[in-house]
Amino acid sequence: MTRDSTASLSAGRSLPQLAELLYVLVRKELKARYKNRFLGYLWALANPFAFAFVYWIAFKFIMRLEIENYSLFLITGMFPWVWMSVGVTGATRSFVINASLIRKVNLPRAILPLGNVTQEMVHFGFALPVIMAFLWFAGEIRPMPSWLWQMPALIALQVAFVYPMALALALANAYVRDIEYLVGIGFSLLFFATPMVYPITLVPEAYRHWFELNPLHALMQSWRSVFLQGTLDFNHVVHAIAFAVLTGIIAWWLHRKLAPRIGELV
Repeated sequence: MTRDSTASLSAGRSLPQLAELLYVLVRKELKARYKNRFLGYLWALANPFAFAFVYWIAFKFIMRLEIENYSLFLITGMFPWVWMSVGVTGATRSFVINASLIRKVNLPRAILPLGNVTQEMVHFGFALPVIMAFLWFAGEIRPMPSWLWQMPALIALQVAFVYPMALALALANAYVRDIEYLVGIGFSLLFFATPMVYPITLVPEAYRHWFELNPLHALMQSWRSVFLQGTLDFNHVVHAIAFAVLTGIIAWWLHRKLAPRIGELV
């Protein structure tokens, strides 16, 4: 494989060919992930529900946090967060894990992190009916007509938001393997700094501005607004788009500089 052949995402392939390649990669990973597991995909739902349940017990009954519909607040943020954190964490290792594939097959390398992000997007898509059912029975929130365009728009925004991060970290991890461990620690810290298990109104006003600057908060709050009110906050969406554009430029530049040597390093 020459350097020129890996310098671009297209690598001489048409868009339908790239889509087919992405489909094959995601399908392969999903089949391998749930092979010989009786509950199959239900395990993907168990993780965010389990975390939401633990935090619900801790903050609602132990710390006695007075938040209306706290279970809905947790669920509507937990699933988008799991998509982002698991997708980025897995994508960070994608070049290292697929080292033999990179060396043997002429494929656009940037598609490997995209496969991880898309795989978690599929999980999120299958979880949406479960989330809606939970909203209906736990909070009497009926499906809203605005969801028909808001949710696809937010899914597209989250892919654009998450993928550049995933690609940049995957490239960096091929050069410095410590990155994958730092990513795991980073998301653990960001989980509480976003914030995820408490509303931003509980943050003291002197520090609230710094929390609001966090683009992850803008994205997660957008999901909560759509699920709970059927509205999209323009400021949050613009904030998330600005972050996606900035990280997209950084990821594109890193890919041009670092991708040609990935095969030698993994």
